[in-house]
Amino acid sequence: MGLGAKTLTEYVTISIPRPLYERLRKALEGTGYRSPTEYILFLIRRALPDLESEDVNRRLRALGYRD
Repeated sequence: MGLGAKTLTEYVTISIPRPLYERLRKALEGTGYRSPTEYILFLIRRALPDLESEDVNRRLRALGYRD
């Protein structure tokens, strides 16, 4: 790949109940989020570091490095 070449991101589909999706879509009107998907990605990116940190701490405790 040369300079400026973009890599393609692969996507998967996550299913949620349609009524929940519609509630979220309506709640997001006027917030600046372009779609429920954009908001859900924001939430996942915000929560993931905490989840990963908890996993690391749990593993360290299991190895006896943390109390």
